[in-house]
Amino acid sequence: MLRLADSIPVVSYARISADTKRDEHGVRDQHKVNRETAARHGWTVVHEFTDNDKSAAKADVVRDDFEAMLKALRAGKLDDGTPVRGVVVVADDRLTRRPGDYERFVEAFTYNDGFVFADAKQTKNLYSEDVESMGLFGAVISKMEVRKMQRRVRRAHRRRAEEGIPVGGHRPFGWQADRVSLDPVEAPLLQQAARDFIAGRSLRSIVNEWSSKGVRTPRGGEWQTRVLKGTLSNPRLCGWRKLGDELVRDENGDPVVGKWEAILTPDEWVSVQAIFATRKGRSVSKDGTAGEVLPPDYREHRYLLTGILRCGRPTENGGICNTKLRVAQRPELGHHVYLCPARSAGGCGGLSRRGDLVDLYVSEMVLAKLEEAQMRKRVPSAEWPRQAELEEAQAALDEHIAAFMAKPKRISAELFYRLLPDLERDLAELRAEKNKYEGAAKVERARSEIDVDDLRKRWYLPEEEGGLPLSRKRMYVREALVAVIVHPSGRTGRAPFNPDLLEPIGREDV
Repeated sequence: MLRLADSIPVVSYARISADTKRDEHGVRDQHKVNRETAARHGWTVVHEFTDNDKSAAKADVVRDDFEAMLKALRAGKLDDGTPVRGVVVVADDRLTRRPGDYERFVEAFTYNDGFVFADAKQTKNLYSEDVESMGLFGAVISKMEVRKMQRRVRRAHRRRAEEGIPVGGHRPFGWQADRVSLDPVEAPLLQQAARDFIAGRSLRSIVNEWSSKGVRTPRGGEWQTRVLKGTLSNPRLCGWRKLGDELVRDENGDPVVGKWEAILTPDEWVSVQAIFATRKGRSVSKDGTAGEVLPPDYREHRYLLTGILRCGRPTENGGICNTKLRVAQRPELGHHVYLCPARSAGGCGGLSRRGDLVDLYVSEMVLAKLEEAQMRKRVPSAEWPRQAELEEAQAALDEHIAAFMAKPKRISAELFYRLLPDLERDLAELRAEKNKYEGAAKVERARSEIDVDDLRKRWYLPEEEGGLPLSRKRMYVREALVAVIVHPSGRTGRAPFNPDLLEPIGREDV
């Protein structure tokens, strides 16, 4: 009789793309089959890796437990030291659906000798080149099938949209479970919210009122301003349908009317979109009024070098990975880490570097550049030469919106929505160019005014003690550097920090 100590320790992997019932029954059933398979071969499952409700066909989906399994296979043990000598799955398509993921799995699996692999039908020798080739071929076929399925789904969505058939998914707010009939409580709320918004009320105040009344989203969550904006932006409210960013139209170019009850009239819905259009690219105050134009990159960053550091790990074609490094917090180490994302997320997953030391080195590099140049004074740039074009584009959009909002209306909702995207695009391009031009002018003016010694002192002070805001530091880094290439250390394990592996790409080098 086989003793537990003599059995081969293996891990069970289970995955399901869509857990529609949210009860994890699919992955539980897979693990049950995997335990039975392992027992049949005299193996023991020592750990279960699970990726529930995650696709293996999409490149932008990170399967955390799949990545953890690859790490355990390469190490030959789990994080707690338990030995691992194999893998059991129900079928290959639960494991991978992309050739790149299959190659990474086989590479990790065969890193050590003597590992075992089995699905519900049979064992497989993944050390055999023929078996590996067949598995890779199967992954390619699986990817082709996924693409065919995606094309069929897209065609089905297009057909249903053109016929005005409601889409599936979660119940939209304002309708009953059949997605056709109006909800007697939610529909009036949404209708009143749209009309109040058109009359000048802010989304924030509507959300606050709904929260005080206990109004919840269809999934039971609390309403937020961005969620309400997305709801009011949906043409379903007036009976129309979108695919991607465009309205679905019939052969005459008119919007297809869906087979469900509408909450708003087309004019009301387009009026809401007209207000959103006037605010696009601008800050919005608490009372809903549009403020100043926002720069292209106004999002608040939390780390000094996100978007600047790039992976310098060599690739097989002689180039480098060149993926932007992401940040992982490491509270146990007391600092953050810059790392290249996994292959499933577009990177190589093979490089990381201690974040605080990289920040310090690049900071000193930038400060040294500023000191060396002694902040040579430059004459601030003149006014942006295309200001008149921007004002004309803004006036054209305002006139377009005013013509629709006028009483009586001077243009129809159909014509308004057809012309609006082109007007918005022209205005957005001019605003972006102006922001870039004025940003460069601000840098030139700052160079003529700044005290480098004061800048160095404030660089390392906390912001509450008079230190520079992170956004200001990033401005100086962006002014001096286009990117910093982080090259691999060439060592396994944790290597000491080596600043020679950081390759700065200065603006003068581009």
